Amino acid sequence: MEQRVIWDHIESAGAEYLTLKKFARHMEVRGTVLLVDQGTPHQLTYDLKVGLDWKTKKVKIFRDGDTEPFVVQVENQDKWWVNGRYDENLDGATNVDLTITPFSNSLPINRVSWNIGERRTFKMVYIDVLRKEVMPLLQVYTYLGDTNGHRIFQYRCREYENALVIDKQGWVVEYPGVFNRESIITIGSEASSEQSHSFLTNAPTTESF
Repeated sequence: MEQRVIWDHIESAGAEYLTLKKFARHMEVRGTVLLVDQGTPHQLTYDLKVGLDWKTKKVKIFRDGDTEPFVVQVENQDKWWVNGRYDENLDGATNVDLTITPFSNSLPINRVSWNIGERRTFKMVYIDVLRKEVMPLLQVYTYLGDTNGHRIFQYRCREYENALVIDKQGWVVEYPGVFNRESIITIGSEASSEQSHSFLTNAPTTESF
């Protein structure tokens, strides 16, 4: 099964094209983002490997033609490594939060089942993609209810709050003032049992997951 999504970047002029491929034991996501930051245009690509439980396994980030990726990955017992160095401050986190994509919000939302009014706190590995900075961050989601066939989640991180519109599959439809989904399609209905190497053949690096 493959899904393809395009979001407009409202806060930073630009857009993202994302593909998600589901295999027998994991999912692979690639996002390509074009945006403007402080007047400078950027092209950013990330390759993300996620378990069927929606926990992050590994992310590789390429910025503006990098030949070597910036790599963040998790090992046993939710221990995280940043470019090959263990960071104990990230212990216990289960997902990454990439600053450039609303797909980051799908990771914690899809990890658990929700009842209306339920609030959950997640420890995230926050990655400032443009600056390649990593830190732990607590984020709070509250399922407020449904409207027009979509779910509304109140999202809070530190002093920042926003009300996210999420579809039934856990994709961001609208992140007010930040992202807006323009298109989504699904190809196929079953997870592929084939090897996933073909997903990476066009990656900016030959390194495999």
